[in-house]
Amino acid sequence: MLEDVGELRHRLTIRLANAHVAQLSALAEASDLSRNEIMRRLLLSQQIPSAAERREIQQILRVQKEQSRLGGLLKKALTERHEKASLRQTLAEIERNAVELRRAVAYLVRSQ
Repeated sequence: MLEDVGELRHRLTIRLANAHVAQLSALAEASDLSRNEIMRRLLLSQQIPSAAERREIQQILRVQKEQSRLGGLLKKALTERHEKASLRQTLAEIERNAVELRRAVAYLVRSQ
């Protein structure tokens, strides 16, 4: 993610050849970012992720959020001494999410 550099208030106009516009548009479409965002990232020499990488990162964030939720439920169950079936169900959900998280991370590592 880009660092916060303040309000975006300046508009610049540049002239590009058709080939440059096509390349910029293709890069924007492939990464699921706007052409403006592509230009800002190029200006700041930041990596432009592919759309697939962005989807995988969103998936990892979703799984992490779910893990946090399940961890909270587990902590609550342990402190309130809930029945064993409830604990087993929560632990099974945590394990399923951990497997999904490991799979998503492995995919990202392979794609690097």
